[in-house]
Amino acid sequence: MATPQLSPEQQEDFQRFNQLVQQLEAIRMNLQQMELEKRDTDIALKELKNMDASAVIYRSAGRLLFQTNVEDVKEKLVEEQEKNEVKITSLTNREKKLVDTVKELQAKLMGKQ
Repeated sequence: MATPQLSPEQQEDFQRFNQLVQQLEAIRMNLQQMELEKRDTDIALKELKNMDASAVIYRSAGRLLFQTNVEDVKEKLVEEQEKNEVKITSLTNREKKLVDTVKELQAKLMGKQ
């Protein structure tokens, strides 16, 4: 039995579908990474709450460790946490839109067969 030939429009839709699925996978990987970073930041902030303000702590910068104070680290972690939340919200919104687009295109492709 011969495979039915796709029209140029169907071929374009199929290629677009594959591209959108790849974009969706990339967004989901980025989202997972951001959620892991947020979790790590949350854990660090919880640990800092229990520390005395005069405690000596170190912050890493690449391969180096720098002595710093608790308040500076808290401030940087809160900034990091806010940035991660914005990124997570943005990625989540992009993911939802992309899922809707993929579903629409999938329905269109399934209807043409």
